[in-house]
Amino acid sequence: MQLSLRNLALVKNPGKPDVVQQWWDELERVGRILGQVGPDEVCCDGLSQRQTAILRILVSSEGTRLTDLAALSGITPSAMTRVLERLEARGLVERVRGAQSDGRAATVRITASGRRTRKSLDALMRQRTEQIISSIPDKERIGILNALRTLNTAIEAAGCCALNIPITNLVRIEEKQ
Repeated sequence: MQLSLRNLALVKNPGKPDVVQQWWDELERVGRILGQVGPDEVCCDGLSQRQTAILRILVSSEGTRLTDLAALSGITPSAMTRVLERLEARGLVERVRGAQSDGRAATVRITASGRRTRKSLDALMRQRTEQIISSIPDKERIGILNALRTLNTAIEAAGCCALNIPITNLVRIEEKQ
């Protein structure tokens, strides 16, 4: 008989709370909370979280082919096309056909307006992050930061959760000059 991780936790700790369920509950909770912390349509000039994330990725990957941008974003090329159509309609990005050796391939560039919007969103997210940090007691901050790093490393190493690329590639997004 093969035991699942959940059942193993119950066998090892009879009468104690299910450890896997506790982790699951807390991971879901942090996901919901981070969804509320992140950019939302009310605060972010009508942009969705996905649209704002793509603007951030474009800053460091400008001139990338649409298919590569989709892979970097963890979505399908058809979903990327729909997102880009909305961003393009707002003048935040532009697609350029024939810029690569394959004349059919489209590359994507962020416009000046898109850069201004991205900088505004980054300032908002920095402010929200500072609010969160300030609510954590000083003596606990480094421990929590280290725990987050450990959790991120564990998630990457597990190879699950539909991670198509190493998240470390997206940790620090620097603007091309």
